[in-house]
Amino acid sequence: MMLRTKLFPAALLALAPSPALADVTARYGVDGKELVVEVDEGGNSRVELAGKFAIIRRDGTDYLVVHEKAGPKVFEFQAVAALFKTALPKAAAPEAEKMRFGIEPGPASAAVAGRVGSVWLLRMVEGTERNRKQHVEIVMSPDPQLAPVGQAIARAADVALDFMGGFLPESTQFGASARAILAKGAPLRVQPIDSGKPDKTVLELRSVDGAEIDPGHFVLPAPVTPTEEIFGSMDALMRPGAGKIENLP
Repeated sequence: MMLRTKLFPAALLALAPSPALADVTARYGVDGKELVVEVDEGGNSRVELAGKFAIIRRDGTDYLVVHEKAGPKVFEFQAVAALFKTALPKAAAPEAEKMRFGIEPGPASAAVAGRVGSVWLLRMVEGTERNRKQHVEIVMSPDPQLAPVGQAIARAADVALDFMGGFLPESTQFGASARAILAKGAPLRVQPIDSGKPDKTVLELRSVDGAEIDPGHFVLPAPVTPTEEIFGSMDALMRPGAGKIENLP
């Protein structure tokens, strides 16, 4: 089983650095596209892959915005995740019992876009020899300015991990391991390492901006659509060049 690295797991928010009371925008490169994370001083946030999807948090609730040809559709993110969780295939018990994940510190710190972070490795410690040769290198920064960004990514990842539990159950320690890493701050870079293959960075910080954010960025672009209609929006998420479910941060 290949490690899935485009779904970022959630932080334990109580352990994360305290957020700075100011607007912050972080721009990441994601497979040749740009992922923008905006958080205002009131705690509203927007995680967006331009023209594909966005996750908007306002008044304490997260919404998934899917950009379709006919216009955007808005869904309650938690409800969508719960629906997907029931539809995902369950891992066969014997297979799941053979898999265990863990984390370990990387060889050194790393600088990305002028920010310094610690290197952590997420790897399969029990499983097939092929998969144990792979790991994911994640650079995490405790920079207080980036704390709100890390928390916004972590919330989205927590929802993603919840429905991923259908085929990566808690017994594998995948979710716990990934959460432990993201509890260390904000991600600067995520890079899967596979022996014998070229390294490929799937997420990398490009810039950080402390300018005031337009409040309109946190306004829902359409009324909330019944959750069941998400399946009618799958083409918008999965079409070539668009965001995919697995790309949700």
